[in-house]
Amino acid sequence: MSVDLDPARPQSDDDVDVRLEGTVSSVRHFPDSRFTILRVYETGSAELSTWVGKSAGVEEGASVSAAGVWKVHHTYGRQFHFLRLVIKQPTTPEGIRRRLEKYPGLGPDRAEAIVARFGADALEILDRQPRRLLEVKGVGEKTLERVLAHHETRHGPLAEVENLLVELDLPSYRAEAIFKRFGEDAVNVVREHPYRLPREVKGIGFLTADRIARALGVSLESEERIDAGILYALERAQSDGHCGLPLDRLVHTTARLLELPGPRIREGVERLIAAGDLLGERAPEGAILCFPIEFVVAEQAVARALATLAIARRDPWSVGELPEHLSDGQRRAIAAIAGAGLVVLTGGPGTGKSTVTRQIIELALAHDSDVYLAAPTGRAAKRLAEATGLQATTIHRLLEIQGDSGAFVHHANNPLAPGLVVIDEASMLDLPLADALFSALTAAHRLMLVGDVDQLPSVGPGNVLRDVIQAASRPDSPIPVVRLDQIFRQAEGSSIVINAHRILHGEALVPDAAPAGGQFFVVHARDAERAHEVVLKVATERAPKAYGLDPRGDVQILCPMHKGRAGTHAFNSALQELHTAGAQELALPGVGGAPARVFRIGDRVMQIRNDHDRGVFNGDIGVVSAIVDDGERLVVDVDGVPVEYDHKQLAALQLAYAISIHKSQGSEFPAVVIPILAEHHVMLRRNLLYTAVTRARRLCVIVGDPRAIAQAIRRGDAALRFTGLRDRLAAALAEGLGEPDLVAIDAT
Repeated sequence: MSVDLDPARPQSDDDVDVRLEGTVSSVRHFPDSRFTILRVYETGSAELSTWVGKSAGVEEGASVSAAGVWKVHHTYGRQFHFLRLVIKQPTTPEGIRRRLEKYPGLGPDRAEAIVARFGADALEILDRQPRRLLEVKGVGEKTLERVLAHHETRHGPLAEVENLLVELDLPSYRAEAIFKRFGEDAVNVVREHPYRLPREVKGIGFLTADRIARALGVSLESEERIDAGILYALERAQSDGHCGLPLDRLVHTTARLLELPGPRIREGVERLIAAGDLLGERAPEGAILCFPIEFVVAEQAVARALATLAIARRDPWSVGELPEHLSDGQRRAIAAIAGAGLVVLTGGPGTGKSTVTRQIIELALAHDSDVYLAAPTGRAAKRLAEATGLQATTIHRLLEIQGDSGAFVHHANNPLAPGLVVIDEASMLDLPLADALFSALTAAHRLMLVGDVDQLPSVGPGNVLRDVIQAASRPDSPIPVVRLDQIFRQAEGSSIVINAHRILHGEALVPDAAPAGGQFFVVHARDAERAHEVVLKVATERAPKAYGLDPRGDVQILCPMHKGRAGTHAFNSALQELHTAGAQELALPGVGGAPARVFRIGDRVMQIRNDHDRGVFNGDIGVVSAIVDDGERLVVDVDGVPVEYDHKQLAALQLAYAISIHKSQGSEFPAVVIPILAEHHVMLRRNLLYTAVTRARRLCVIVGDPRAIAQAIRRGDAALRFTGLRDRLAAALAEGLGEPDLVAIDAT
């Protein structure tokens, strides 16, 4: 039976014209839209009517009451569109029997026997004393287990939460997480304190809680709403890399979000500071910075851990004679790690960071030290292993993350065994990962952070490498920072390396003149449509033909943004059609207005969230190798390891023919093609272009507007990030591991 699935839903009690009761004859659920179609015998009527709306847990035979409106559909006729539906507990023996006979393992005979034994109390017995059902002949332990599982899902407290969420027009699948956190108090928390949800239930954010609160009539000026809005504004700032915000900016941002006056927001900030949820801290520049307390704790922990490494006394390693080809900077780095507990090594492409890393590893092994090599992402770890000839791993795997909980085996109370720890691509370290890593180290370790500080900072909150370098640059700092700036002979002939350094110094690009054998090219295309065409032609025809590249696996398009004709979405759609049209596919319907998603065998894909259970991490790239279980599961080959995805897990997978420049950090590709246009102006900065260009190993092609390219090179100011690690580390070093001077102040 077809029924209108997009009814004009009544929005408030003022629109509700009718309240009905009845018995459900048949049920049809539509999980994607959460709509339910019921055929109902209304009380006092022998005729079936059609009810349409959103509900969870309703079954055939259920007694229901509902409020809504009658509407006439031009094709399907008269329908009752309910706003709220309440599943009533049957009270008559016949009603109870009809419900019980639908339970797995019971059927009509056992349901009849249960009603005969317990009468009208049968459902209450099931709720409060379920093991008494074993008194009924034919009901054993296995049957009882099946009955209880079904009852909990359909009629227990969890079902109450599901029904409430559906009533509020929210996804019912969130009910399990809410019930797990709050238990039988879950419904009360949702109704009375919806703003607790973002702070205590993973996957539920402020905007969802705000929708719930509005639907329940919570005042827009309630203190709970204001406090939650402030914390949400700080949470949003984390997506831009901030660990906190200046007070004035926080007040302004939250006031716009909540559409409330600034003084009310300022009161909320003071309230959160007094409660210990925020720290108001006066920066050296004089402004008041507001940090969530968990970020303060993390920055303090990182500062103490690094100060411990830097200050602790240890026996120096004997360096001995070094190869003649090493530069003075490389020699300084080796000498530094031989005598220090913490060294930072930074420099651009071709300056010999890998050479220094190999020499230091040899030095450590010569002194019988354990060596740990790690990087923030799997691809970066793979590059580190290739550069050193030794095993390297992700930081998550080094710390032995537990998939079920996300906790690490190694931490402050169970540190790694002493040894040399080398972290490559350290510019990608965000604060939470740095906190986890450094807390697992002790004064018996030596730590070398290797990275290019001129690249883009971490995607997550914090600016760890830059903050450490700036703290170490202060007088009498015990942390050696070695910047390599000499380009070595083998890199001097690379036009990719040469132009990367020109970008770094704000100088105009010098493309190769001759196509044959060249490495670095700029193709002019002033508008997005033309750039789209040129990028596709270069990526699929010209570069593969001229350089013997696999257009699917060797050529990577790197975009400043996702949207637009020169964004990742448009390129991925076009390249999927070019590369895998006609291949077996798995299609996922769009949710919440989003377009449908399609994955085909042979597609290049990227994992965009850490999944510790299955050992795949943010930034891992693979190829779809199979579709199994009648289209229920997808198999992706990630560096030779097959990883299965069900429909839910596919939310963490996206096409990767084109990826954002931010997502490319830590990776290297044989060839990259980079669109740079005026429409990207918000993103155009020197470190963005520099990061993109340095991802290329054999070929780099920039396609775009010369003015936009020049703008990116000119804008040498990296986007400001509000963090506190620099000052906390400097204070910890100055005070010899004393507590940094962190004083909560009045935010008025």
